[in-house]
Amino acid sequence: TAPDVYNKAIALHLWLFSYEFSDTILLFTREKLLITTQRKKAKLLQSLQGAADGVPLEISVIAKEPCPENAAAYATTIAAIKASGATVGHIASETSTSSIAEEWGSAFAPAKGDLALCDIGPLLSDVLAVKEKSEIKHEKAAAAVGAVIMQDYFVEEMARIFDEEETVSNRALAERVEGALATKSVERRLASRVADLEMIEWSSPPGVQSGGQYDLSPLARSTTEALHAGTVVCTLSARYFMYSASVSRTFMIDPTPEQEKNYLFLLEMQKKALAWLRPGAAMGAVYDQAAAYVREHRPDLAGNFAQDCGFVTGFEVCDGTNVLAAGCERSLAAGMVVVLRVALENMSNSKAGDARAKTYAYQLADTVVVRDGADAEILAACIREPNDVSFFFNDEEQGPDQDAGRAAKREGAGSKGGAKSGRAASAAARAPATRTSAILPSKFRSDEKEEESSTRQRREHQKELIERLHTDGRRRFAGEGGQTSEETRVVKKFESYKRETAIPREARSGKIMVDERADTIILPIYGMAVPFHISTLKNISKSDEGEYVYLRLNLVSPGQGVGKKDSMSVEDPSSTFVRSLTFRSTDVARMNEIFHGITALKRDQVKRETEKAQLADIVEQDRLVPLVGQRPRRLPDVFMRPLADSKRFPAALEIHTNGLRYVSAGRAGGAAVDILFNNVRHMFFQPCDKELLVLVHFHLKNPVMLGKKKTQDIQFYREASDASFDETGNRRRRVRYGDEDEIEAEQEELRRRRQLNKEFEEFANHVVEASGHEVELDKPFRNIAFTGVPSRANVLLQPTVECLVHLSDTPFFVLTVADVELVHLERVQFGLKNFDMVFVFRDFKRAPVHVNTVPSKQLDDIKEWLDSVNLVFTEGPVNLNWTQIMKTVNKDPAEFYQEGGWGFLAHDSDAEEEESEEEESEFTVSEDEFGASESESESASDFGTESDDSDGGASDDVDDNESGEDWDELEAKARAYDDKRLRTDDSPPVRAPAKRARKGK
Repeated sequence: TAPDVYNKAIALHLWLFSYEFSDTILLFTREKLLITTQRKKAKLLQSLQGAADGVPLEISVIAKEPCPENAAAYATTIAAIKASGATVGHIASETSTSSIAEEWGSAFAPAKGDLALCDIGPLLSDVLAVKEKSEIKHEKAAAAVGAVIMQDYFVEEMARIFDEEETVSNRALAERVEGALATKSVERRLASRVADLEMIEWSSPPGVQSGGQYDLSPLARSTTEALHAGTVVCTLSARYFMYSASVSRTFMIDPTPEQEKNYLFLLEMQKKALAWLRPGAAMGAVYDQAAAYVREHRPDLAGNFAQDCGFVTGFEVCDGTNVLAAGCERSLAAGMVVVLRVALENMSNSKAGDARAKTYAYQLADTVVVRDGADAEILAACIREPNDVSFFFNDEEQGPDQDAGRAAKREGAGSKGGAKSGRAASAAARAPATRTSAILPSKFRSDEKEEESSTRQRREHQKELIERLHTDGRRRFAGEGGQTSEETRVVKKFESYKRETAIPREARSGKIMVDERADTIILPIYGMAVPFHISTLKNISKSDEGEYVYLRLNLVSPGQGVGKKDSMSVEDPSSTFVRSLTFRSTDVARMNEIFHGITALKRDQVKRETEKAQLADIVEQDRLVPLVGQRPRRLPDVFMRPLADSKRFPAALEIHTNGLRYVSAGRAGGAAVDILFNNVRHMFFQPCDKELLVLVHFHLKNPVMLGKKKTQDIQFYREASDASFDETGNRRRRVRYGDEDEIEAEQEELRRRRQLNKEFEEFANHVVEASGHEVELDKPFRNIAFTGVPSRANVLLQPTVECLVHLSDTPFFVLTVADVELVHLERVQFGLKNFDMVFVFRDFKRAPVHVNTVPSKQLDDIKEWLDSVNLVFTEGPVNLNWTQIMKTVNKDPAEFYQEGGWGFLAHDSDAEEEESEEEESEFTVSEDEFGASESESESASDFGTESDDSDGGASDDVDDNESGEDWDELEAKARAYDDKRLRTDDSPPVRAPAKRARKGK
């Protein structure tokens, strides 16, 4: 059956009573609420009568079916209407067709002539539009339902249909999605996001549009046409506790560059629109801003922009009164829940070979809540990035002229499950492009042309990326001026004593005193006890001169040092400051005691300040909610790095409601380490293939304290080799001395490694499900890894879908690709075996990360990977002073981008490429010269023998050496020759030791 579509009358019932009362008349007057309804419903409402601080309630009972006895109840209602005044409000746009409604209409018709009826539908919309906290909670759950089904069911089902070439209509796929709520897999995924699964239902049937026919209205029905592998628009509207939320996504199958460009523009506009939804903003003004944005940035799409940007939602799927459309003067308010949608309609694809793909449309819609003093908040995150909604199923049909960057997009789509098809190959699955052998991979010139074409495409793609980077940078820092200093300094104030009477009495004796309780040094100056807080002391020195001992106290003052550490911020720089004080005394013991006391006090103060600075970015986590009623999933016998204490012993990692807990009975005091899902930024699973460990690694958003140290990376691992298994003690070993034991041991180790990989990966997948996909699983790609020095040692760095990581040893290295602005390759010169990489972050306050000593033979592979993940990279011949560069950038980022941005880094790369092209052109020869050289080589070939000592002969020798046998083959031939010499005519062949054979030889 089709889902029930609520109107304003039903919404009012649900808002007041959380129940729909059919065939019921509600009359609101200034004095009371009069309800005319049937007997069973009247019994339910009687409990509301006489409630404290409640509205006076009067109930009239009518029969279930029309009858003459109902006239008395209708007459009472009509009399109350007339007594309240001549103006009566009603919902003019809605009518009822039941028999009771018709009977009431006939009874009320004679009285209409004396009354003035006005429409209260818009006023009722305003009342229902603003949601309370409990209502927003229900809206968030409804939005989560749509997001889960969209990314965990619809994407999987659509990709399977296209991959298996199954013929399914749009409506049939929509019906499958509608039935997904009853499947066990979807219920398990929703259980962690929604408290009561029984309260989930559809607000309207799911809509699937494809094949050139697109109806982007909120309640559009799916067509019966076959699902087309071009552009697919899916709209889902779910309801939780009667509150509705909608989500709509567009999926692109084998999109053209123009289609990708249009989608990126739409995505960027939706992100912009979140800032336009502010309390007090007119709904029509929001649409006008969006239309102006399209006209400014993409005037070619102005005619395709939709007629509205969304609507208010709640009990109704779409409130027709509060719409983000041109001319709507109604204002947004904090607490309103809006379906924010941006759409492009009736767009043409001139490159489409299929008639159904020539017309397409895009729509992005999310349910958001308007916040006071902040941008609108999306209630439930759902896939929307190009990597997640782009599918490539025809890779084998694409030529070498396709964009190199699509490899990364295919990988991104595969990570979400949409492109799990074998056809959707990723950049990680491709073979390395670097030549590792002296033998040419092919003898055809066409292959070399393809490689040159790929390099040219990568160069063009990099130009597009750096242009986009500069455009984004100018937009980000538009209107920001330069900073007067490197950072805003905070004036620190120190207070030793609140009043003079708090100074210890011992200080009145005119002696130097160290007050450890107040962190203060009390010094006698002109007979007065003057307190100095220990933070004002820079250092202290003691010297002996004759019979006197001198103490020199150097105090902190502005302008004293030239470094950043020595600088000091003050409220009034024109004040007079004491820089140093010197005291002398003949009491050596007393002066030594004071010196050691002040030194210890300063040391403790520095230690406290250091610890405070380390804990400055520590964010207090929420409390872990233990799983109740069932046993949590456990990963037993795993070790943790870094250690919470000095002891290393295995423990169990458990999955609970909102996080993980690492527990062990052997831990002192029963302490546990908790990791909450909302604090995990990345989760990695690294198998033990070619590794000594199998591990699950968590990279946190905010660091946490483990013991007395803070950490942002926590790893749980198990060793792949079982040291407790003694192969030498095997009984079969004593009997059998062949290689069977070694083969069996190798097979057993491979089986054990496969079992470990399966156990850890299944646990990681359970973490993803338990977190409601708030935590996603990522895996390193070892086949495109490269070596480098990010810290102290040369390690293997492995790219993942979202990061570049090294997880096998400490210190761990996790670099998120999304945080990187660009990558600069240093020391890229002919003849150098290594080069360096510098990762510059989008947050210019962060210091760039250096990865040094990367082998030059992996340069092409690294460039290919950087280009596939849409990272701008440049290269240069020397190392740069990045401290000074970032200081210049931070001084005025807006001016930096206006003056060309990172273009000064790209000049070296472009110049080198142009120079290489010029060098190639210099070696082009004319046909006459080529013919002359060819005749010379032919004449020289008659005399080109082994005894030739000319340059040509030398080159032949080089070619012979390159194509000759390797050392293993030569040594095997030498052994065979020795065996042949040692043989006798009558005896079988005997192999002599290698040394003796060489000696005899």
